[in-house]
Formats: sequence, structure tokens, C-alpha cells
Amino acid sequence: MMTGDMPSADDAWLFGWDPMPGIVSVWADHTGGARVWQRTAAGVHCRVDRFRPWLFAPGLDDLRYLGAALVEASAPHADRAPVTYQTLDGPPDSLRFLLSARDGRALREAILRGARRRVGRSVAGLRDLPGAYYTVGPVEQYLMATGRVYFRGLAYDDLHRLQFDLETTALSPRDGRIFLVAVRDSRGLETLLDAPTADDEAALIADLCALIAARDPDVIENHNLFGFDLPFLEARAAALGVPLRLGRAADLPGLDRFDEPTGWGNGRRTRYSTAGRELIDTLPAVQRHQFVDRSLPGSGLKAAARYFGVAAPARTYIPGADIYTTYQRDPERVRRYAFDDVREVDGLSRRLMGAPFALAWRGWPHAATSERLWRGPRWASWSRCWCAPTGGLERLSHVRHRETPRSRHTRVGRLCSTPVAWRGAWSRRTSPRCTPRSSAPSASDPPRTRWVCSSRS
Repeated sequence: MMTGDMPSADDAWLFGWDPMPGIVSVWADHTGGARVWQRTAAGVHCRVDRFRPWLFAPGLDDLRYLGAALVEASAPHADRAPVTYQTLDGPPDSLRFLLSARDGRALREAILRGARRRVGRSVAGLRDLPGAYYTVGPVEQYLMATGRVYFRGLAYDDLHRLQFDLETTALSPRDGRIFLVAVRDSRGLETLLDAPTADDEAALIADLCALIAARDPDVIENHNLFGFDLPFLEARAAALGVPLRLGRAADLPGLDRFDEPTGWGNGRRTRYSTAGRELIDTLPAVQRHQFVDRSLPGSGLKAAARYFGVAAPARTYIPGADIYTTYQRDPERVRRYAFDDVREVDGLSRRLMGAPFALAWRGWPHAATSERLWRGPRWASWSRCWCAPTGGLERLSHVRHRETPRSRHTRVGRLCSTPVAWRGAWSRRTSPRCTPRSSAPSASDPPRTRWVCSSRS
């Protein structure tokens, strides 16, 4: 097992200030409970922890009605207070108040109650107060508050990764079922689970869960995992009444579904998590590469595997619509096809996920394609511009923030409908340092706006 260099004191803001090594998964909830799974030479073990859920706010107007229940964070016994605040240095229009509470849901409800009084209308959630508050999920809150990062001291090959791929009789779980699952992992396993008849499907799903528990991987991955395999598996397990236990904690949800912002407008997308393991979809990694490399012919598994040179010369190909009928007359051919699928997923993971993994324990959150893995501290006194083109408008898609226990300065400002960031606070208006220009890479590409930072302070 490799051990990476510990960050120096000067690098703590960037690389995290807690030296805990080998974190492979974190689960946390809005009540402040957390569990941390670490991989060491002796195996994987779990520790239980607690934290105070938090968020950033521009002021205290929505909470002043709490009176004595709203306590300054430096006051004696403030950790026992229902809600505390810390005033950070920064411009008046920035999000310079760090609010925390024993229970994150209670904190949000207290804010919403005060916001309804202030604006005189119904406010269902913080999203109804655009730009007024900044928050992240409970796992990110835990990591940002503790200064811990994923995978410190681990090499990519130290991770135990497992790939599984479903073969189904139809694209919709309402119209079809699972008849075969190919499974492999980075420790040498390659196996198939079959359900020749509909009566065998429930046992197949139970056997898959048992196999994952027995192999105990840190990561479960596939191509289009979030778009197809997990939704299909979840629906079929529910229809058959089979508990879907994919995680490491029997008392926590085996598969948790949640919606997150797409990052554009009010769009939402469905994502999944499971306690103790990270779920990785290689499809978004291919799509991101495809944006910068127009020679990539497609983002599908087969096209990407051929492009990146991870497809076997004798790879078995079967048209999607013919897979089940082929299985009925030539099951061995479909088994070879399914094995080739999971081998190619492993190849894509090795080819595309190494860099995001390396960035993870260096404090770069959301670097991987799951947008939940490779997390780390995100409080910072600076902002870094990453332009993420979408074909129509490019926005600054990655802004990092970390407030260490040794600093009281914030550069976090109000969010804006078209996020523009620079070395400083966020603004509702376009910064003079960032000016839009139109570009057309080629005659076949439509013009698009590109945000260019002309200076950094």
C-alpha cells in the first residue's frame, strides 16, 4: 500500500489539515451523524463520528426571531446551542456568516420560518431564496468541517473496485426483467449470475447482493450505472420484494436515491449512494473527454472502449435488441459479451479515473464522474475558475471554498444565475475581470459564449 506525502502546514488549506489516511467512503446525515470507512493494511474498518451541520448566509435577518437561541460561535458552551453563527471577514454583500446547528434540518426549517416572515410569502426550501444561502450535502459538510480528504496515502490499485453489468429483456423494468449479471473485481473475481426464467430473478438479485457483501469492494462501477443499471435493479428488487443491500452498514439504506442540481437552471438529476461504498459511473467521464476531444466517436461503452484501446481484439458484439433472443439460443455467446462489458468498464476506469482519484486526496472534491466520489475539503479563501462548456453557455463550474480553524476570512459571495467567479467573492453581476466573448471553433460548431478571466488578484 502506497503512502502519500502529508501536506505541510502551508498546504493545509489546499490539501486538508487532518492527516487521517485511507478514507474510502463517508456517510453522513443532516442530524450530524457520520461514519468513516478507512482502508488500512489490516483491512477496512468503520469509525463513528459527529459534526455540526452548517451553511453560509449573507446575514442573520432570517434567524433574529430566535432570540437567545441564536448564539455567537465563540460564546461559552456554544456547542450546546441550537443554532450558532460565526462572522467571517469579507465584503458586506458576501456570504460571510457561517451558521451551524445540532441538526441541519432544524437549521433549515428555522431559516425558512424566518424567511417567510421577512418576504411575506410561502418559501418551501432554500432554493426559493436564490443566492441567499450556500450549502452542500451532509457528506461534503463533514469533510469540509473536519479537513479530511478521501484516499490520503492510497494508490489507485489499493482500492477494491467491483464492476457489474445487467443484461435485461427490455429497457424498462416495467416491461422486462434481469436475466444475467456479469461481475468482476480488481482482486481477480469474474463470475456470472443467471436467471433463465422469471422465477429465478429474485434469487439472482439476492445472490448479487450477497456476492457484493462477500467481496466487500470500496467502489462499485459501471458505464451508465446511474442512468440504467441502478434504476433497473432498484425497480426490479422492489417489484419482487427483495431487499437491495449494496452497502456496508446493515442499519443504513442499502441504496439511497436522491436528486441533485444539474448546475443549469432548475434542472435536477437522479443520483444514488450506498453507505460504505462509492458508486462510480464511467459514462460522464467519457462525455467530458468527448467535449475536449471531438474525434471520440461516441460516449457509449463499445465506442469508448475501442477509442481508448481497452477493447479486446476478439471482443464479442451483439446488437442491443438481439441480446435476449441470442441468449435463448446461444447463452455462451451472451456470457462472453457480458464479460467483455465489465472488463471494458475496468479498462475505462483505469484510463480515465486515475487523475480524479489523485486529485481527491489533494483536496479537489467532485473531480470524478460520479460527482460524489473523490470528495474533500471545500472551504477556501480563494476561488478557482474552471470553465465547463455545454455548447450554449459556459459557466464557471468549480469554485472551492475552505475556512480553516486558523482563519476567519471568507471569499464566498452571493450566488448568481450565471455563476462568475474570480479570486474573491461571487457576485450577482458580471465581474469586470470576466468578460464574455463569442467563439466558433469551426464552421460546423455553433457560436457560444465563453467566460474569460482577464486578471486574477
